[in-house]
Amino acid sequence: MDFMEKITELRAKKGQLLTQAQALVDEGKIEEANEFTSQMEAINTSIAGLEALAKASQEGAEPVYDGALHGGKPKDEGKGEDKPFASLGEQLQAVYNFRKNHVEDRRLQKVNNAVLGVNEGSGSDGGFAIQTDFAGMILESAVQQSPLLNRMDRYTCSSAANSMRWISADETDVSKSVFGGIQMYWAAEGATVADSKPRFREMKMDLEKMMGFLYCTDEMLSDSAFMSSFAGPSFALAADRLLTESSISGDGVGKPLGLLRSKALIEVAKEASQEAGTFVGANAIKMQARAMPRGRERLVWLMHPDLEEQLPYLSIQSGEAAKFLWNPEGGLGNFDTQRVLNKPVLFEDSCASPGVRGDALLVDPYMYILLTKGTVKQDWSIHVEFLTDQNCFRVVYRCNGAPKVNKPLTIKNSSKTRSPFVALADRK
Repeated sequence: MDFMEKITELRAKKGQLLTQAQALVDEGKIEEANEFTSQMEAINTSIAGLEALAKASQEGAEPVYDGALHGGKPKDEGKGEDKPFASLGEQLQAVYNFRKNHVEDRRLQKVNNAVLGVNEGSGSDGGFAIQTDFAGMILESAVQQSPLLNRMDRYTCSSAANSMRWISADETDVSKSVFGGIQMYWAAEGATVADSKPRFREMKMDLEKMMGFLYCTDEMLSDSAFMSSFAGPSFALAADRLLTESSISGDGVGKPLGLLRSKALIEVAKEASQEAGTFVGANAIKMQARAMPRGRERLVWLMHPDLEEQLPYLSIQSGEAAKFLWNPEGGLGNFDTQRVLNKPVLFEDSCASPGVRGDALLVDPYMYILLTKGTVKQDWSIHVEFLTDQNCFRVVYRCNGAPKVNKPLTIKNSSKTRSPFVALADRK
């Protein structure tokens, strides 16, 4: 079951109820508006339950205890072959002792054999593989803590693969057909039915390397609990920030191809005489009008945090006739994020600065593929090595990403193209 898709549907339904309730309030029908409260409370309860199930699903069938990443110990404290080390810090200490003090720990070789499939003390670059349950938690933390990455369409390569191929519909016009050529007719029209067949294009994505480095003193390494609570979350946060930045603006060379580099991106021009660095109600309305009709419930705003102070003033018209387009967290809808035109706002400092193209985007994250290496427990390929006279831990994470579509679409009875990726043009 796709928990995130169901959660998105429920949030969209809640947004619709809120819109109806607000309309009744505007008409002075307060009692009728209050009737929506119980429905929204029920939806909130369902969302909370699904979020808990989604979290449990991500943890996998074999429970992984937070203590393994944050300094404690798993329930089973034994040093069995499946989990030789009780914590990430304990394994880092073992590598340190091997490199600096030449004290061999056979558990390091067991982990290497399990992860790399080789019977030697270290990998080809002189490093040691990190125990896979620690590696899996670091990856999941990196993706789950990102409100953008966890909405993307995620896939994993097997341990033996370094790329993914798939077939995608090659379509630019859905006014008469779908998926590049499939058409339907009414038999009663008596018209000659033309042959129809879909058009496809083959897509390929190669894994790229994302590397991180962590320098530690001997004193830090002597405390395995501290290293467990520090190293894992540090790498996860760094991976989250770099992967988010690349998925937004990456050039696709040795890194993911970002949303702003997609050939499907539609750019909405600024308003006449619009002031530099501003985001106004008309921008939001016109950007939403260029989004794809399909998948509207998945749309989110990506904005630079410096735009946040402008959002409460978003409106159309002015004075007593003003209609405001922004909703705060909480409120009648009990939203978990701010909303513009009832779409969640995700603030990312990886977006461009205010006034520059890319500071405000309206996107469907599910139309972006995020590819990672390995299974849930082996998403990170991690090695540890030491540079001369310094304690340096190196992390190698294999991943990539790209938009699913490369062209805007033409819909029926319209001269305007649509896309799952819409950006606001420069306002300098």
